[in-house]
Amino acid sequence: MTTDARRRAILECAARLFRHYGHSKTTVADIAREAQMGVGTFYLVFPSKEAIVEELSSSTHVRVLQAMREVAEARQYDSLGERLSGVLEMRVSMFQKLAEEGQHACELVHCNSGTIKGVHARFREDEAALLEEIVQQGRETGEVAPVDVKRVVALVQRAYVTLSPPWLFEQAPEESLRVAHEMCRLLLLGLMTRGENDVRHDRPRARSARRPR
Repeated sequence: MTTDARRRAILECAARLFRHYGHSKTTVADIAREAQMGVGTFYLVFPSKEAIVEELSSSTHVRVLQAMREVAEARQYDSLGERLSGVLEMRVSMFQKLAEEGQHACELVHCNSGTIKGVHARFREDEAALLEEIVQQGRETGEVAPVDVKRVVALVQRAYVTLSPPWLFEQAPEESLRVAHEMCRLLLLGLMTRGENDVRHDRPRARSARRPR
C-alpha cells in the first residue's frame, strides 16, 4: 500500500469512527485497527490523532463553504435578497446534513477543542469574505444604502451563531430553515432601508444640560 493509499484509509476509518464514537473517545489504536495496520505504520503517515482531527474538521468546513459558494455563483444575477437568503439557508442545510451522518458527526464543526477552534476561525474568515462579496455587490447595484460592509457581515455572522451546531439541533430541521429564512428577511429589511444617515439619527443622544431659569 502506498503512502497516499494509507493516508486515505486512515482518514476514511477515522471519519467513520469519529461519526459514531466521537473523536475524543477514539484512540490512535482504534483507527489503526480499523484501517488494518499497526500503530507504528499510522505514525509514519500522521504525527498524531489531532492532525487527523484538524484535516477532517477542515474538509468538513470546506464542504459547507463550498455549498454556500455554489449557491452564490448560481444566483449571481439574482437580487441581493435571493442571493443572501439562498446562501444562508444552504449553510443551515449543510450543518443539518452533517447530523445525519452519525451521532457525533457534527463534533468536527463544534468549537470544543483548540484544533477545531482554529479550523472554525479560518472558516469564519472565508465565510465573511463570501458574505462581504455579496453585500458589496448589493451596494454596487444600488440595493444597499452606503454601509460599513465588514460591520454588516460581522453582525450577520453573529446572528447566525444560533443556527450553527450544537444550538441548531435544539429545534426541528424544518423550524431551523424557517427561522433562517425569517432572520434573513429581517436582516435585509434593515440593510436595504437604513442608510448611514438613518443609523446616525438613531444613535442615543446625550441629554443637553438644562439652562437655569
